[in-house]
Amino acid sequence: MKSTAVSPASGTIINAIATGKGSAFGIDLKVKATVELLDDGKKHIVGEVKDHPNVNTNLIETCVRNVLNYFELDYSAKVITETEIPIKSGLSSSSATSNAVVLATFGALGKKLNDKLILDLAIKSSFDEGLTITGAYDDATASYYGGITITDNINRKIIKRDIFNIEGIKNDELNVLVLIPNLNKNVDVNRMKLLKNYVEVAFNECLNGNYCNALFLNGILYASALNFPTNIAIEAIEMGALTAGLSGTGPSYIALCDRDHTEKVKGALKKYGNVIVTKLNNNGAEIVK
Repeated sequence: MKSTAVSPASGTIINAIATGKGSAFGIDLKVKATVELLDDGKKHIVGEVKDHPNVNTNLIETCVRNVLNYFELDYSAKVITETEIPIKSGLSSSSATSNAVVLATFGALGKKLNDKLILDLAIKSSFDEGLTITGAYDDATASYYGGITITDNINRKIIKRDIFNIEGIKNDELNVLVLIPNLNKNVDVNRMKLLKNYVEVAFNECLNGNYCNALFLNGILYASALNFPTNIAIEAIEMGALTAGLSGTGPSYIALCDRDHTEKVKGALKKYGNVIVTKLNNNGAEIVK
């Protein structure tokens, strides 16, 4: 019994830490997970992060274990992941990993896919391993479904699903630029929660479909609170980006731009670190074999 699934990264439109409500969108950098099950009654689960052999495997093993426990099965398992997502960068690598592993486990079991259950088990696994503050329902759903999701993270509800709809530009003509700067991660929850009233303004922009405005405002607010540079997003916009801002709690920044401005925006960003050019992902997670 064996299955492979993929799930994409996501970028932040609204970080949910301040208010409990957030929004994210799928980015076409993927985690691939392969799960092989053995019906031997031993419950021996072994994980391997193929391209990062020194990374702790607890999360991927916990994902498989939680699925097997839910179905009251005592199988053993081998789970292997590979990723295109820079880890611990604010691009929802843990949500994407959890989604991919849980989905692959369902595939290996031959179980009917239940989106809510898969997401619940993936988020439970992230909570079990202490990898989320809010449950990351915005990140998890954007990764699982693709496109844009707006969520109530506290109650695990999707308020709205959408895709970017920028006048005169088709979705497949948009590029996503991801900057991984030479900066240390800094998570100060108390400082972020001070932003509540101001993040609400950005969230209302998001609810009204003004996603570029919301992403920029959110990024400026959280970058300020976490002592990340605010000029990076502004310089990207100066070079023609449609929007730019901090993703998650950083340190990565994201920018959206059309093809004509991609090289200029990349040039503005690359002096701060490594820049990845990719696309939007509106398809989400899927079983590939």
